[in-house]
Order: sequence, then C-alpha cells, then structure tokens
Amino acid sequence: MERSQQKQWFTDLLEGLPSIAFILLWRQWGDLELAGWVGSGLALFVFGAFFHLKSRMHPVLLGVNIHILLATPIIVSLFRFGDPAFAKVLVTYSHGGVLVTVLFVGVLQTLFANGGFAGLPNMSRSRQRRYSLMMLVVSALGAGWVLASPANSLVPVVATLTLLIGGRRYLLARWVDRGHSERGLVIGGLVATEPQMADPAA
Repeated sequence: MERSQQKQWFTDLLEGLPSIAFILLWRQWGDLELAGWVGSGLALFVFGAFFHLKSRMHPVLLGVNIHILLATPIIVSLFRFGDPAFAKVLVTYSHGGVLVTVLFVGVLQTLFANGGFAGLPNMSRSRQRRYSLMMLVVSALGAGWVLASPANSLVPVVATLTLLIGGRRYLLARWVDRGHSERGLVIGGLVATEPQMADPAA
C-alpha cells in the first residue's frame, strides 16, 4: 500500500509537469514558442516514463499532455514549411484547443480503451459508458465555450478541466462508497478498493 501511494504521488507529479512548466515559462518570459518546446519535450519524457513504469495515465491529463506534445511542433512546422495563415489561426486557438484535444482523446478512450474515459477498467461496462458520456458532455461544452471566446480561453479551460478532474474523482468515490471494494489501494489520487486494480509492481 505504501509503495502504491508513493508511486501514485510520483506519477501525479509527472503528469502535471509539462503543463506547469509551460505556464511558468510563458508567464515569466512571454516566449510562447520556447515555453511550447519545453512543454513538448517534457510531455514526451512523461509518456516515456509512464511506458517504463507501466502505469495508466489520468484519462483527462492524457489529452492535455497529448496537446502539449503536438501543438508546438505542428504550429512551428506550418509556419516554416506549410501554411503560415493556418498556423496563425492555430495559434489563436492553441490554448483553448487543449479542450478539443481532451474531447477527442476522451471519445477514443470511450470507444476503445479498457475503462473508457472514466478510466477504471473493473467498473461495469454500463457504468463506464454512463460516466464516460457524462465526462464527454462536460468536455464538449467546455470546448464549445472556449472556441466561442478564444481571446478569453483561460477561464473556460481551467473551469472545464477542474470540473472534469473533480467530477471524475466524485464519481469514482461514489462508486467505491456503494460497496465495490474489498481492500484499499490508490487509483488516480483516490483511495479506492478494487482488488483487480492492484499495481503488480507494488
């Protein structure tokens, strides 16, 4: 149990590192491209670390980190080798576009991932679909909100991601409280109890 909690703390810290680094560099020096490249590099490192640790990423932060990984390389490539006009459009929507990426990745997880967008494989399929669809609705509303006001993207991005992460935690806590438990372990920062989800490395 102790090792599981330590590993969970470490992976939680890793998942948030690209976003934190991007925001700090951007706000401190105002160099969006530099912040983007650093964030992209850290996101690549995070994906490699999770592959090495054989850990599941948080289903919401997975979309966030994919966006950070791809946004700067795509935009810079378009400016230098492709269509600068389209690149400028992408820059306008680049910050709010994280919610579009989260929505797209959430749809893929709902359709194909073991655990859906909710991210808990041992939950019944019907409950996975219900929770995943609820999270997709929130993502879609947030994406629509941010696309309608790209100049003021910070509030919809923060509000939507907070609602998604906090709402998922609440749904999982509600599921655990209904008695779907036998022994305690940590799942995505939540003390839960599903024996099949135990970390084999713990």
